[in-house]
Amino acid sequence: MNMSTNHSTKKSLYSHLSASERGEISAYLKMGKTPSEIARLLGYHRSTISREIKRGSVSQVQDKNGKWIHSTIYFPDSGQRVYETNRQKSAYYKLSYCSRTFFKELEKVLKTKPHCHSVDSFVQTYREKHPLEVIPSTKTVYRYIKDGLLRVKPIDLPKMVSIRKRSKVTPKATKKILGKSIEKRPECINDRSEFGHWEIDLMLGKKTKREAVVMTLVERQTRFAIAVKLANKQAETINRAIKSLLSQYPIRSITSDNGSEFSNLSDLKVWKSIFPILMLLMKEEQMKISMVSWESCSQKVSLLTH
Repeated sequence: MNMSTNHSTKKSLYSHLSASERGEISAYLKMGKTPSEIARLLGYHRSTISREIKRGSVSQVQDKNGKWIHSTIYFPDSGQRVYETNRQKSAYYKLSYCSRTFFKELEKVLKTKPHCHSVDSFVQTYREKHPLEVIPSTKTVYRYIKDGLLRVKPIDLPKMVSIRKRSKVTPKATKKILGKSIEKRPECINDRSEFGHWEIDLMLGKKTKREAVVMTLVERQTRFAIAVKLANKQAETINRAIKSLLSQYPIRSITSDNGSEFSNLSDLKVWKSIFPILMLLMKEEQMKISMVSWESCSQKVSLLTH
């Protein structure tokens, strides 16, 4: 067997072991050579030789003097077989089976400016014109370009350069619940059998910060309505207005939406009582009382202007 006498490790950079070199590895191992020595003799990096020995080694059990001896022996045929199996799964291997004419035309088209084709349109058009040739998919072509297997570079494809991975959108935290849910509202409020339960809302204009707003309170049993003009829709302003009404009207509970302007209502105290106001929060789809139909009110509307 002809042994290689090349002692350079630079010659075979990025090259693959041949079947004859695997035979040489087997012969050197039988001679007692170490993987480092074999690497220097064949001109490969020692890790390449170590991986090859591991890949082509087969465990065997031998009977020596009535004892079963377990050993691991390197077989070049086994190493070659594993190499060929892995090679078939490689993108480089698949690339060699595709049409060479396709890649030449692709590189020519994509390097010509202005671009007449995108990668996808060229793949589809070429496949229709050459149905018998092996043509890779658009996704595979992009992968070849990204991996540097073609002469075309990502910079030659403006669309590919502009594509960025979408960052995961972190869902916003659930809005803070400022009071009890309307689903927990007592039945005496739902059936309007008890007086003193109100529903509150704000009527806004152009929604500017300094524009005045109108706060409306509607008593559920009698439909009695109160409208109060306020300087703004701050929570403190709302609370001051409610406090001024506590001495005039019996307020047992107030139902509002989950707006921040109503965040401090639960801190208020009921008129002539030590118990806090029962603040109930309506779901948006259930909040249908923002506008009071003044014509339908059977009771007189009290308009207090501040």
